[in-house]
Amino acid sequence: MDEKKKNIDDLLADLGVLEEAPVEVGLKEAGKEERPKSPKEVLEGFLVGLLLRLDPGYHVEVRQEGNLLKAEVKGGDLGRFIGKEGRTLKAVEYLAGVVLAKHFGGEYRVVLDAAGYRRRREERIRKLAEEAALTVELTGEPLPLPPMRPSERRIVHMLLKNHPKVTTESQGEGEERHVVVYPRDKAPPGTGKEA
Repeated sequence: MDEKKKNIDDLLADLGVLEEAPVEVGLKEAGKEERPKSPKEVLEGFLVGLLLRLDPGYHVEVRQEGNLLKAEVKGGDLGRFIGKEGRTLKAVEYLAGVVLAKHFGGEYRVVLDAAGYRRRREERIRKLAEEAALTVELTGEPLPLPPMRPSERRIVHMLLKNHPKVTTESQGEGEERHVVVYPRDKAPPGTGKEA
């Protein structure tokens, strides 16, 4: 990377995230219009540009399923790319969503994964929810789960939504927001709603 381009604003501008990105001027052949890029091409362009700056060993595969774009990062040091508790992965996913929103509005959603991290994390959340439901069934006492991201809390709520003996409620604010699993017969009013 160029020595003069070390701050994050310069990097994001080069990748088309910030408005200050330089406008590319090029000559067009007479009679040839530049074809608009598809959401998949825009996402691939952003991710490849970012990944090459981080580690040339990374590569990305993007699939489009309707309005959902799923990208899988492979190669390189994926632990570093995922980051502690998936924070780096989540941040890049957020930036990728910003890039797509800039080009297409809020029409498309991005799910970014690396080395199957998201799938494994979802499996752990499901297992935690099932174990919590069993514990609450046996003890008859509410059980608070550790703080989770909204998407992770949603997995718990959806998994236990139709459970005959337990229900769920999200409690807390911000980073401390978590799910509490209650016995269905001792649940406070309004539980069983997603949050």
